[in-house]
Amino acid sequence: MTDLDPHARLKSREWEKNDECIKYLNANKVKMQNISQGVGAINYDEYSILIELMPKNITPGKFLQDLASDINQTVNHGMFNTMNVFVRNSKKEPKIGDIYDIDILGPDNGSIMTVAISPDFGSDQASSGWFIINTVESGKYGTHPESGAREFGYETIADGIKFYTRGASRPQNVGSKIGGSIPQSMSWSAMMEGIGTSISMKGGKANMKSIKKIKF
Repeated sequence: MTDLDPHARLKSREWEKNDECIKYLNANKVKMQNISQGVGAINYDEYSILIELMPKNITPGKFLQDLASDINQTVNHGMFNTMNVFVRNSKKEPKIGDIYDIDILGPDNGSIMTVAISPDFGSDQASSGWFIINTVESGKYGTHPESGAREFGYETIADGIKFYTRGASRPQNVGSKIGGSIPQSMSWSAMMEGIGTSISMKGGKANMKSIKKIKF
């Protein structure tokens, strides 16, 4: 990633050539949904929140690792957890190849797979960290309503720690395009609010007024 293009990793899609990623696709019997499968223009977005002070004994890396381990429990936000229920297929530490089956509010569910993780993921000393998921076609839910990838991470900036999620995707069909954009925006905004509230309840300080949604 560069400062000029925050979506550089998502655009590169390097995981499509990663042997480890391909191995897990085969082992999990899922098929990666390439962004080219969708309809319309590619949607690039970023949702973020500024954390001015992390709780004692909880580093940004540890919080991100908790997020990857159990998204709903870590976010702990009513709207987000109502709109998306993530079930990860492993109880071990997060890794490439983890599958999350998502019960999405409404008629269409979907699955995702972790396809990339930052080299210092979970480190107490790192100034940034991230993991990337890609939508997959699975035996349980079939085709995900979006084709593409999403990054979750944090960055150390002048005012504190910025937690974010960035997406690069296209709706799978016209129905997803029409009915999915508003719920998706509400969901990721709720996630940022949940992250801020969760960190504040643990003794940190979140700037709730800093929550941003940017469409690129």
